[in-house]
Amino acid sequence: MKSDDAQPLGEAAPHERDILADASTKTEAQHSIGSLLILLSVPCVLPVPGIGNVMGLALMGVALLIWRSGSAGVIGKPNLARSVALDAPRQAQLLRWLERLEHWSGRWCRPRLQALTLLPARSWPAAGGAALVATMGIEIFLPIPLGNVLPAAALTLLGLAWKHSDGLAVLWSLALAAVALAYPLLLGLGAWQWLMTPLVQGLGWGG
Repeated sequence: MKSDDAQPLGEAAPHERDILADASTKTEAQHSIGSLLILLSVPCVLPVPGIGNVMGLALMGVALLIWRSGSAGVIGKPNLARSVALDAPRQAQLLRWLERLEHWSGRWCRPRLQALTLLPARSWPAAGGAALVATMGIEIFLPIPLGNVLPAAALTLLGLAWKHSDGLAVLWSLALAAVALAYPLLLGLGAWQWLMTPLVQGLGWGG
């Protein structure tokens, strides 16, 4: 006797299909925003004049998308990283870096503490993620000596965290972002002391 509740194999109920579709969309969104962040961050360490300005502005735009639409805001968006023209050797170098990064992330990144990677639209997590991306984008945009490396590394790690739903990597990216913010402050303090020490000694204020 066949039960009335039985369904053909491979056929899901409407509400089950909705749940699966929603989960698939969220997974695609997390993967898209992580990949986009990586593609915009990794080129910032290349010695290409003006690349920090272009990518910094693009990252600020991504931050606005994250705040307004969450992780789903980047689905279907054009690849902003392609707006920067690189010569063939630099493109090959960037491709090698991305391949190594993908190999490394496959070994070390995995789904854990996934609540830290969720980005609902106009939520506190989305606001925090947007603020982090915007702040690092501003630092990349500014003409700070070697100022691109640490913010780019922090955003690359954040992109890997979102791509692989790895909450532990989110925490590591926050720690690296704190170091990136401290770098220009320490650099400015060192420059101030270097400039002021001869002046103070010349005026005889140092005793």
